[in-house]
Amino acid sequence: MNYVTADDAVLDRLSGLMEPTEIRDTNGNVLGTYVPLISTEERALYERAVQLFDPAETERRLREEENTAKRPFSDVIKRLEALNKP
Repeated sequence: MNYVTADDAVLDRLSGLMEPTEIRDTNGNVLGTYVPLISTEERALYERAVQLFDPAETERRLREEENTAKRPFSDVIKRLEALNKP
């Protein structure tokens, strides 16, 4: 079997991939498919994480954090004090 040695840039792009992934050139042409070698234990952990992860909820939280990050400090204190009131 022929092989290509991946440099650090390629390794950075491929690290963390857990599923087969198409590799494309800058024109969108498929060059091939990268299929990562992972253990059964890693696969099970990944599948569990996928079940628990909700991309829509993450986006909502990021938007919320974006909005709260721009508030004056006095508004943040008022909000925190309101949370502590019975």
